[in-house]
Amino acid sequence: MFVFKENFVNRIIFIMAMGIFFTSMISQLWLKNVPCQLCSITRYLFLAVGIVAVLSKWAKPPLPIIAFITLAFTFYHLGVENHWWRGFHGCVSELPSLNSTPMDTKAPPCDSVNWAVFGISSTLWSFLFASFVFWLSSTSYLINYYLKSHTTE
Repeated sequence: MFVFKENFVNRIIFIMAMGIFFTSMISQLWLKNVPCQLCSITRYLFLAVGIVAVLSKWAKPPLPIIAFITLAFTFYHLGVENHWWRGFHGCVSELPSLNSTPMDTKAPPCDSVNWAVFGISSTLWSFLFASFVFWLSSTSYLINYYLKSHTTE
């Protein structure tokens, strides 16, 4: 089962998470797409997934749990964007955030599409990537756990 070896899977997850993180940073800094508050949080959740994937080489942090939190949050964001439910108080923080947006620029509301790639909103892309990362990390964890517990020595 080479495909689900932990180091291989963690490398794939790291590359995907960092790709998502840096794509969102490039879209903000170079393309001037100001993210909503939920987009900013999602960005840093993917950064956390990438960091945990790297740390998994030396320790065994719960990568599937971090991936599930990211998946749940992106699903919440997708629901706010598609008006399935309401976001929190306009989804705009009055406090300065970590996302290097100039203070005079208001963040867009979370219930509208801010950026689309190939006609698909970035929120849906985030949800799809988070779904794949969760599936990959949990499947790898379960297969490796099963193999370790059922090997004969």
